Amino acid sequence: MLITYRPISDPYLNIAAEEYYVKHSAEDICMIWVNERSVIIGKHQNAYGEINYPFLKENNIPVIRRISGGGAVFHDKGNINFSFVTKTGNSNQVDFGRFTSVIVKFMQSLGLEVSTSKRNSLFIGNQKFSGHAEHVFHNRVLHHGTMLFSTDLITLQKAITPIREYQSKAMASVRSDVGNIAPLLPYTIDIQEFVKLFIDWLLLFYDGSGLYQAAPNEREAIRNLAETKYKTWEWNFGYSPAYSFTIHLQSFTKTIPVVLKVENGKFVQCDLLSNAENETLIKLLNKLKGLFHKEEEIDNFVQKNRQELEQTGINTVTFRELFFS
Repeated sequence: MLITYRPISDPYLNIAAEEYYVKHSAEDICMIWVNERSVIIGKHQNAYGEINYPFLKENNIPVIRRISGGGAVFHDKGNINFSFVTKTGNSNQVDFGRFTSVIVKFMQSLGLEVSTSKRNSLFIGNQKFSGHAEHVFHNRVLHHGTMLFSTDLITLQKAITPIREYQSKAMASVRSDVGNIAPLLPYTIDIQEFVKLFIDWLLLFYDGSGLYQAAPNEREAIRNLAETKYKTWEWNFGYSPAYSFTIHLQSFTKTIPVVLKVENGKFVQCDLLSNAENETLIKLLNKLKGLFHKEEEIDNFVQKNRQELEQTGINTVTFRELFFS
């Protein structure tokens, strides 16, 4: 097992590195890193349905979709991320216990008792400190997870608590009470000391293991993957499974509910839930079809149709906010 600590905290690069190694490396690798603040969502999730979008935007916290399933997680400088990239087992391609057991044994070496849930999350007492997910590519498996060490739990809760209900077949996150490891240790250490303990333990745990640093060509390939995929709206938001949501338009003195359906990131249907006939409004909203559910598209829509919006009694500022809050 090659053990590599990634000293950079750029979440785009670190998430891209996981895909690169599971698809291009023949070696068994364990990567460890600490990210800047970010929300990482599962491959099959609706991005907007997993986050507090206004809070993330206000605090410049990016949303990044990974290639594995599972739920949304919050990363910051108090959270340790680990990725095991190996051959799949001979009898079972998906085997969470093969890797969760490694984290359990490490925590036991620190004097902490850990339990494993049916969803392969790790708990100390009734608080979750480690979530896990997997992605299989041919005969290779990426198993990755988190260890909350000294994460800002208030920001975590705000970041991944949705403020709007979406109707979708997307995989929804399962919410759990979470807690940090640091207050439970019998001694005081910082996160870098904890990471070193983890790396040293892994080097002893895996016979014949050694430290590894990415080669220049690997770093370049990872940067390219981050730029062309993981930094794009199309992957992080547009890839979401089809979903619908309801906004409530205020037109003069009337409140008109409108159901908007989105597929492949684009509006495909707009339905007024009102008995009141309003052909002007219907024609106006139908112009949303084909636009992406992203801020730039809604801003352009408002700019191009400002006069018509005002004629129907709709405040253009609040109209825009309805799509993202």
